[in-house]
Amino acid sequence: MSVRGLSGATGLSSSAGGSQLRDLVGLGVLKEVQDVRNRRRKLYMAAEFRPSDEVSGGTWYHDGRVDADADAIAAARRRCLAQVKRFGAATADTIRRAGIARDEPAGAGYAMDRIADVLRIMVLDKSLEEVRSTGEGELAGVSRGEMCYREPEKQQPGGMMEAIPCGVCPVIDDCSPEGVISPSTCVYYQKWDF
Repeated sequence: MSVRGLSGATGLSSSAGGSQLRDLVGLGVLKEVQDVRNRRRKLYMAAEFRPSDEVSGGTWYHDGRVDADADAIAAARRRCLAQVKRFGAATADTIRRAGIARDEPAGAGYAMDRIADVLRIMVLDKSLEEVRSTGEGELAGVSRGEMCYREPEKQQPGGMMEAIPCGVCPVIDDCSPEGVISPSTCVYYQKWDF
């Protein structure tokens, strides 16, 4: 909860609510947590609870600040992608054992949860695909049913003309408004509703 939330729920003024929260922190009942989404906003929670990753920032944050620099995160992304390219498809554990942890001096903090965070971000960025292994083809190196990561399939670039039947019509060169083949007589063009 925040000072504003407490004030709204109890009807206390902001200063009185803040004073009450500070007293509870002093007694060890509550603790103050920095919200990484809004640095100026302080949140209070029961002392025995751990803040969610949404509030604390996850494994890459410590005390509301990024624990690693952007170069370290970019390096982890490059290493993850290199391992996926090397294996064709790989689990997070395979990526950690085969590439990340081995390359880092003294472990350098690439725990499994950090690698999972990097892989999740790469999936959201569409740099990687998360798929369940079939155990066949390029996924043969991963046990059947296990979640793994692979490079996204390359899609052929298409233009706007692919979206309409004329764009892929084999007789488009013979098509004209007054000809035998015309938009008014074309079966495909009539099915295409616009």
